[in-house]
Amino acid sequence: MKHSNKNETRQNVDKLLKQYKDYNSAITDSDKERIGDEMTYADPVVWMMYKNEAYAGTHHSIDTLGALKEHSIDHGGICAKRFGYIAHFLKTNSNIDILDTEIYPDSMDIKEFYDGEIISNLISNIDFINAWQKYEYFKLDGKVAKWQNYTE
Repeated sequence: MKHSNKNETRQNVDKLLKQYKDYNSAITDSDKERIGDEMTYADPVVWMMYKNEAYAGTHHSIDTLGALKEHSIDHGGICAKRFGYIAHFLKTNSNIDILDTEIYPDSMDIKEFYDGEIISNLISNIDFINAWQKYEYFKLDGKVAKWQNYTE
């Protein structure tokens, strides 16, 4: 079964979509910050599914691998670190270069990418997933500090 079809994955994405709705309707900066801090991604599939569904039908839609790359680069910060970690881990540990547009074209459907063998193998790798979660759930002095402990 594809990871994206698992009940737990769907529940994680649905929770994030609700949080996104709450974030967009929040009035105060402190509410937005709290909700943003609570939005975490158990693994890259949850992250990519959320990005695809949350921005569907907007001018920021993330339907392709190229759109995910562009989103990650344009926004810098956490998304750049998440994407960078995936790319770096694959290149270093499997000699797979997801930045090579000859092999992984920017036009590649994001669902095809996150449901593919490469990502399936990646999220099955205990070293990868343990590090992903170490970065995703990192706290500094008791405060949420997602990915602030990641350096390539």
